[in-house]
Amino acid sequence: MFSARDHLKLKLKEINSKISDDLDFDFSAVSERIDTVEQFESKILDDFLSGKKYFYRGEKVNDPERHLVPTMLRNPSIYLKENDLGIVHIDNEYLYNFYLKLGNFVGLFNNTMGKTDPEHMYELCAFAQHYCEFSPLIDFTKSLYPSLSFSLKDREFFEDDVVLYVLKLNDDSDYTDNLETANLWLSQLDIYISYFHDEDVRKAVRDTIRKKNILEVSDEFKKHLEHINTNPAPKAKLIDVPINTRMKFQQGVFLLLTDFQLFKNMYFTKNIRQHFAIIKYIISKDICPWLNDLVKREAPWYEYKYLTDIDSAFKTAIYEKR
Repeated sequence: MFSARDHLKLKLKEINSKISDDLDFDFSAVSERIDTVEQFESKILDDFLSGKKYFYRGEKVNDPERHLVPTMLRNPSIYLKENDLGIVHIDNEYLYNFYLKLGNFVGLFNNTMGKTDPEHMYELCAFAQHYCEFSPLIDFTKSLYPSLSFSLKDREFFEDDVVLYVLKLNDDSDYTDNLETANLWLSQLDIYISYFHDEDVRKAVRDTIRKKNILEVSDEFKKHLEHINTNPAPKAKLIDVPINTRMKFQQGVFLLLTDFQLFKNMYFTKNIRQHFAIIKYIISKDICPWLNDLVKREAPWYEYKYLTDIDSAFKTAIYEKR
């Protein structure tokens, strides 16, 4: 029979678990360790081989400072020079104008790949993801093998554990293979970035308040704080619209996060985990050599050296023995 102390311990554990779940920002609330080949086979490989519609993302190291964020949000300080209040609001218009400032990037895209504007941003963002590493998208793949290769990177020796995200759809309305829907979702982009932690920004805010009308500054902060209150965690969408050979080869899809607040490079994950069953697997470095052999044996065209060198992958396949 439980004592009063046991009941108290259980209740405190439940409270701590709920707080961790609500405030999770690196998927630690759903993370699992894989320490053996048998665990990898039973928890990951068997589901993939059975054809379940899961999506995968591999990362080369289990770094607590490396969060699951889009390329354009990995270094938010690039926006600092454009903003004097420590707040940046990124929507489709802001993103389009940002691309316009990247030399002749948009002009080259329009002349060679297709036309783009703030209401038709998907193809430009997908192109930017692969060729200028700056977009609101996060790479996933429908195949386990390229995701493993991105985490293993053809290394022979492993000093750290690697990470594999496995994502399962809970609601088909969060998934599209339609270009018009992808453009619609990007047209609704709504992200706020805060730099309140940065001393340089705090100084800039103080200077701005001295120079500007205090009511104008207060209105901007009020709007920002209201957004934090109503949209603290992202909405997530999965886009399965390949736009180039590289994406088709890697069986790539994109995760889009929108309508949320970014603090430094972190965000709350609970909304995403309610829309998607997503698990962050931390895979022991001890079984990484076996995973390398698995890719070479089952899908050698997805070795890391071929992931961006598709020509070599197909040339090698021509001379492979069947």
